[in-house]
Amino acid sequence: MIERIDITDAEQAALTKAFESTPTVFQLLSTVRTRRIGLGYHSESGETENFDWASGGAALQPKGPLAFKSSREPVPLTEIEEAIIAWAGLGPNGIITADIPASRDLAGLMQWAGRTAPGSSNDNSVDLLIINDRGVHLYQPGTDRTKPIEIEGPDDYWKVLAWYRQGVKTIMDRRPDLDWSVAPPGTHNVKPMGGLQYNLNRPGATWFLPIGDLGREWVNLLLSSYHFSGFYIEDPRGNKPAGVDQWIRPGFLEVGFPMPVFDELVLMSHSSQVAAVVQNMRLACEALGLGGWSMGTYADDMVLGGYPDVAKGLEFSFMDRDLDNNPSRTATCLGKQDLFEAVCVPSPWFPDADSAIRHVMQNRYESGGTLSRDSNWADSAGGPFKKEVLEKILEHPRVHMPDWVIDAAKDTIDYIVAEYGVAPANISPVRAKFSLQVHHVDEDYYEQYHEGAFPLTDQIKSHFNDWHEG
Repeated sequence: MIERIDITDAEQAALTKAFESTPTVFQLLSTVRTRRIGLGYHSESGETENFDWASGGAALQPKGPLAFKSSREPVPLTEIEEAIIAWAGLGPNGIITADIPASRDLAGLMQWAGRTAPGSSNDNSVDLLIINDRGVHLYQPGTDRTKPIEIEGPDDYWKVLAWYRQGVKTIMDRRPDLDWSVAPPGTHNVKPMGGLQYNLNRPGATWFLPIGDLGREWVNLLLSSYHFSGFYIEDPRGNKPAGVDQWIRPGFLEVGFPMPVFDELVLMSHSSQVAAVVQNMRLACEALGLGGWSMGTYADDMVLGGYPDVAKGLEFSFMDRDLDNNPSRTATCLGKQDLFEAVCVPSPWFPDADSAIRHVMQNRYESGGTLSRDSNWADSAGGPFKKEVLEKILEHPRVHMPDWVIDAAKDTIDYIVAEYGVAPANISPVRAKFSLQVHHVDEDYYEQYHEGAFPLTDQIKSHFNDWHEG
């Protein structure tokens, strides 16, 4: 449960400004741009630069027609700037409507806790890494909710800072060793951090990196598909059911669905959620007068730590896989112990199908869950349904997972693990592929190169006066 905190008059005034005095969403959509050049940045300078704050390596960005070397020192984002952007990305905003027929897939919802970005099955399976000059931090504001709309006015603004202060865990006390100079040994033209990302992870900038537990949504979609959709996972090697032969009959499982396509569906659902998170944060930056550039061309398995001989990255754990049973050559990230333990079978935290399924289902049916008849989640949250409506929902037979669905899902997972060594097999359980780096804009670059300096909004021009008193 979020704990009430006292904030200063200046913090209250800043939050009030953000909620009440910034342009409308339609005005922001008309001016939002990618602004890649911040204070302290370089562009086509033609100078060799040492990335002492990250890998310690050196790189030369060739000189070009947009040659620029910022003459100003970087200015890190303040706590309140980071807190507002993080909350805009995927912060708590109340309780979802859960307006799905109880007779269909209401049981597929993993949470009733609302966030500013939508998610498949409202899974809350994407969190936010915040990388700044102080290190690497994980933003997890939790699933407790106090009312249907958490921020109704000035009396609620303190929550934005409370979720940031209470929901952030520091996992590294330095920037990770990731920058434009990082490359496999012996290569000359390989840029695994992306050709456009020269200023990535630079001092003064804050890198907001959404990270998703795709394995959790994979298991949930498997259960939901077997319960409500009538199709089963089919192994393309031999075009045979993935361990569920006994459940293939009318009224149960009836149509085969290729396993790679099912895995791709999970990846697409995850990607759409992360895209919403990044767009929310872009709009927040536009409102505050900050620069933000979205990116996704870097190798996220390297960022997570999959190739420690090249870069240690975030030092997450990976599984060693047999290439013969890894047709898509997926680098399978398992997560990080006690911090981000992704659903994957087998793994140190989920050794078998039973443990993974119980974990995915616990927020629904255990005490305090959304579909629990004993101490329901809505008792403390205050919604989304009226009491008499919730009672009818909880008694409806279709909101409770039949035993055969759970058994069929276990059989599928056991089959995939036996055949491919891990479930899911074709996608990594952890992804961090699309993100946003935020900085204070260097106006000199845009005044030098752009017609009428059109990318510079009033919010950018007045940012330091508005947000950095003194």
